[in-house]
Amino acid sequence: MHNKLLYHTYRILFSTLALLPLGCLYKIGDGLCWLLCHVIHYRQKVAMENIRRVYPDWDEARREELLRNYYHYFCDLVVEVIKLFHISEEALDQRVEYADTELVDEALRQGHPVFILMGHFGNWEWAQQVYRHLDPSFQKAQIYRPPHDQAFDQVMQHLRSRFDSRCIRQKAALRTLLKMRKEQGAFLCAFIADQHPNSVVMEDWTTFLGQDSPYITGPEEIGRRMDARFIYLDIERTGRGHYRMTCKQIEPVVNEKFPYTIGYLRLMEESIYRQPELWLWTHRRWYITHEEYNRKQAQTSNPRLAL
Repeated sequence: MHNKLLYHTYRILFSTLALLPLGCLYKIGDGLCWLLCHVIHYRQKVAMENIRRVYPDWDEARREELLRNYYHYFCDLVVEVIKLFHISEEALDQRVEYADTELVDEALRQGHPVFILMGHFGNWEWAQQVYRHLDPSFQKAQIYRPPHDQAFDQVMQHLRSRFDSRCIRQKAALRTLLKMRKEQGAFLCAFIADQHPNSVVMEDWTTFLGQDSPYITGPEEIGRRMDARFIYLDIERTGRGHYRMTCKQIEPVVNEKFPYTIGYLRLMEESIYRQPELWLWTHRRWYITHEEYNRKQAQTSNPRLAL
């Protein structure tokens, strides 16, 4: 009952706010930014720690500027997502420009599943609009990690359903995608794959943004089993509420265990360095180094130390 009530509260609140023009919503976002920065101090320590790690040569004033720009964009992102409750596809087409989508269509028509790899960068929710510009005869899906708030999860699934995309929980990804491959042949599936792995076992590491980083291998592991093609969706903000989204072929990095995943991460780095304020800096991406992780694993595997 509690979740149902909360779900309807979210729906009513967001749907009502979405009736406002984006210009008014951005003013609300500006107020939210002030609240997050000066009253709540929402994850500021985490964000600044991440910025210092990635930009050790910057002076503090420049880091503070990036932090402010990030929070301004983060709040713009919040209201842009809310606007999805009441914005036409034509209006979105005026705000989002797509390039090189033929890479996806060509692979699908050749019978290959296409895995689009993205990050928590730019407006990844508006990115779903790209489905309208692809061959409509193929099934579209996206893998997601459910939030703890079940009511909010239901709201987001409702919001994403307008793009005719199937939402698949991360834990069910392998089983569901193999079934889709068997029944439908080619299909499209999007993954946001720049977060920290949620497994306690982190065997695969690389350098990402100059930091020791474990990385998610699921998309490539699943893709190998069904001869998938890997595409990166590069997002560039061209103005407030305006984006250019470009499909790019992911080139495998030789001599890597997961060459397409590393290729994706290198493209992700390029996007972040180009417009760093668009990345989700408040995510706790680096809470353990590779050396620390190996040391803890060694201690756990030692029966005497584990007691």
